[in-house]
Amino acid sequence: MALFDVNALPAARPDDSTVAALEASNRLVRFPTGGDGGYLLHLYVDEPIPAELQRYCLADDKLTGAFRTEQGNVAFGGIESTFVGFKPNRHIRADGAIPQGEYRYTAFHTEFPDELVSQTLRVEATSSELWLSRAPVVVSLATFALAVALAVTQRFGMAGLALLVGYFAVKLLRQTRAYQALISKRDAAQLDLPSIVVELRSAAASHLPPSI
Repeated sequence: MALFDVNALPAARPDDSTVAALEASNRLVRFPTGGDGGYLLHLYVDEPIPAELQRYCLADDKLTGAFRTEQGNVAFGGIESTFVGFKPNRHIRADGAIPQGEYRYTAFHTEFPDELVSQTLRVEATSSELWLSRAPVVVSLATFALAVALAVTQRFGMAGLALLVGYFAVKLLRQTRAYQALISKRDAAQLDLPSIVVELRSAAASHLPPSI
């Protein structure tokens, strides 16, 4: 994953030398992640990281350095997205804008307690929403149990039909407006749990105390 200056990107898909050149010119900051998965960035420009978030930033994993953007167009995403013509999407890359200029950055990975994550993502406000959030798993388990029972009695055709019906039942359930609304609430809540936190300080704001 990386934070980079969109206007400095090459036309062709990046290779190791391209990424190294962007890093050397302070147009890209690379964040080691140690694996695949989704990552959320919180970026603070000329303002400190909020104290309630700072407490979950790993001080032993801090990165510091310089970053420069000539027009203020920046993006956060996978290294594979660092080229002209890549279309931003919610799974790989998000684009944004900050004031143009030269910055010093301080970056952290975060680590949230499991109980805080569970509490944050527990967005069900009513018993109906609670049932709806569990329904796909319940239907899947019930379908599997029924299919096994039918197979034991050698009614294999019925077992296959049960699995097919269960599959489409879960699929239709997840497409309902109520279920999609619940997923949207959970996605919004997850925005409070960034994987990476970066503080950018421009020369004009250098008098502000850095994060520790």
